[in-house]
Amino acid sequence: MKNKNSKEQINIILYLTGKVVSLLGTHIYTFAISLYILRTTGSGTSFALSILLSMVPRIILSPIAGSIADKRDRKKIVVSLDILSGIIVLGLVAISSIYGLKLVFIYTTTFLLSVVNTFFDVTIGAAIPNLVSDKKLVKINSYTQASTSLSAIMGPILGGLAYGLVSLKLFLIINGFSFICSAISEFFINFKYNIRDNNEQDEESEDTEISEGIKSLFKQINEGVQFIRDIKPIYSLMKFALLFNLLINSTLAVIMPFIINDTLKMSSTQFGVIEGSFSLGVLVTSIIVGNLPEREKKFKILVIGTAMMGLMLIFIGVPTIGGLKYLNNQIHFIYFIIVMMTFSIFMILVNIPISVAMQRMTPDKMMGRVMGTMNTLAGGIAPLGVIISGLLLDSVKPYIIPIISGSIIIIASLIMSKNKNLKDF
Repeated sequence: MKNKNSKEQINIILYLTGKVVSLLGTHIYTFAISLYILRTTGSGTSFALSILLSMVPRIILSPIAGSIADKRDRKKIVVSLDILSGIIVLGLVAISSIYGLKLVFIYTTTFLLSVVNTFFDVTIGAAIPNLVSDKKLVKINSYTQASTSLSAIMGPILGGLAYGLVSLKLFLIINGFSFICSAISEFFINFKYNIRDNNEQDEESEDTEISEGIKSLFKQINEGVQFIRDIKPIYSLMKFALLFNLLINSTLAVIMPFIINDTLKMSSTQFGVIEGSFSLGVLVTSIIVGNLPEREKKFKILVIGTAMMGLMLIFIGVPTIGGLKYLNNQIHFIYFIIVMMTFSIFMILVNIPISVAMQRMTPDKMMGRVMGTMNTLAGGIAPLGVIISGLLLDSVKPYIIPIISGSIIIIASLIMSKNKNLKDF
């Protein structure tokens, strides 16, 4: 028994090591290349194009990635894709050494890395329930959130330091080898530690699988959606999650930065600290949740946590109402740090139980397709919220949007509390 627990612990350590190194590589590359584009071109359009190239593959290819993850050896996929990421970055170094670091090379590399990361993220996400026993699912999901947050905090810091201290060429070489180091860590993970009863894979020839994956993106999406629709708790969670994702993304990605930078005239340093406080809240809460005993019933936490997130969105708009926007700058600064950290705490208290529940309700042979479908839906709806809120900012007071969004989430959480499909959650 002790030996089995030891193997499980090694699995968690290797998984988290590979995850952090891979995520750090992605965040550092994104930060440094974005900085290079802005400083070289001074063009917002060029910068926006690089962001678009990193977003589109995730939205379009996630269902295909999910289908492949369900029918192939996930360990081979994960290890191969991290090695491929390293080769792509090192390839950028090689070609730029000959022809110079041209924008077309950067755009191509960004696009290819986004494609690879899409397949990597869906596959490693689908494999999580196989890496540990069922009772450790909360722990590994919590630590996954923590590693994501840690990478989001450290990526820009390390990227900024590296960009200023070493040449971009040397920086990219280090970045490329970091992906390969991640692959080495993942090679030693036992991806079949927890083989569940519903783990049968579809028996199809490789040619058939590949042709089906290419033949119809809509068929792949429908496969995942159909399964989600058949499992009522997952379907109910998905509907609420998409609504919350739309409203939360529009507020945090567009409205909050506008309020802080434009309406309240806070400094870029203060804005950075406020955003960092969110990631710090995620990191700390994830670690704490991962070390607490799992609650048998999570429905009450789900409802209360969601309502509290809605309340925090309302609080984002409050400082711009009437004379409140003329309060001392430091008061606004501390206020937003508290709001963002509180929001991040309740977000984790909601997200981790949802992730664990979906992993337990989804059989292995459908895990990739379900995750791929969810990624596509979530990835597609987030930009929609950003566009809508951006357009609304031109015609309404900035505080109106977060107050309305937060109110809708609170009302939706009350409706969710009456949902029969979630009562046993």
